[in-house]
Amino acid sequence: HMVWYRVGAIDEPAGKSGLAHLLEHLMFKGTNTLQPGEFSAIVSRNGGQENAFTSTDYTGYWQSVAVDRLETMMTIEADRMANLVLKPEVVAPEVLVVMEERRSRVENEPGAQLREKANAALFLNHPYRLPIIGWEHEIAGLTPQDALAFYQAWYAPNNAILVVAGD
Repeated sequence: HMVWYRVGAIDEPAGKSGLAHLLEHLMFKGTNTLQPGEFSAIVSRNGGQENAFTSTDYTGYWQSVAVDRLETMMTIEADRMANLVLKPEVVAPEVLVVMEERRSRVENEPGAQLREKANAALFLNHPYRLPIIGWEHEIAGLTPQDALAFYQAWYAPNNAILVVAGD
């Protein structure tokens, strides 16, 4: 079960690089009816696995579950598509997580640093020049309001693709 949103790093407002990736993390932090971490707990309780990913052009969320658990996955995905709650006490630590992820995946990886520099040079006047994970100084400045505005602008049924495969 996958939900892909037609939004990625190229859709971030100027000066807000990393916002799409931060929101990917925040989509697991609760809704009006689910507490932070409860989404993942439901998937696990139902014998499933899950993950998410952000690219330049799209963001995807997936769960692998037995066919008789599909309705549950669709219900909780629909809930987080429409009812995400982004409290400052949940967003602030996740900003730090994304900054640490950047340090471990980019700052400590020469190949990743080269790719960043190559993209910056190759795509001078295109959003592809920006790293998907974001620039550290811009990630540090992301706020709950930034994430909520991005969510409200892009996370809706008319911008989502549902993929279901299996039995």
